[in-house]
Amino acid sequence: MANFTILKIFIKQLFIILSASIFSLVAWAADDPDKLPRDLDLRGSDCILIRTIRDYTPLDDRNLLIWGPAKRGYFVTLFRPAFDLRSSFRLGFSSRDDRLCPFGGDSVVFGGLTNDKISVQSISRVTAEQAEELLIRYGKKAPAEKRTPAPRDVPGAEVEELG
Repeated sequence: MANFTILKIFIKQLFIILSASIFSLVAWAADDPDKLPRDLDLRGSDCILIRTIRDYTPLDDRNLLIWGPAKRGYFVTLFRPAFDLRSSFRLGFSSRDDRLCPFGGDSVVFGGLTNDKISVQSISRVTAEQAEELLIRYGKKAPAEKRTPAPRDVPGAEVEELG
């Protein structure tokens, strides 16, 4: 009987370890590295003063850009996908102090029919160029059209018709 109890505890621990591993793999696979600028720190540990947050732009179900004072941009990654993120018109923050950080249990709260509260995985400050690149890569902004220069008239480059 004691062996059966030990076996039961072992199976529960094994299940917990496997579940955590699968969750980590799914979260890792969800991040598409082709969508991120090469010089962006994905394990960012920056913090944002909550009272200075002016706007946000959801990029997908797990990533968003938060805009602070002087148009400073922050790339925020959540621990799990938030399916209400794209349709949420209200965004709140839960923190023990007045700063939103990727540690200490700080989270983003999405207003809607249900208040979904998801912890923050990372926050990375981005430059204006990185923010622009993120918006383009996630399809939130059309890329700027590159204009090709008009061909110059080169003397002696006329087309001769063969007949």
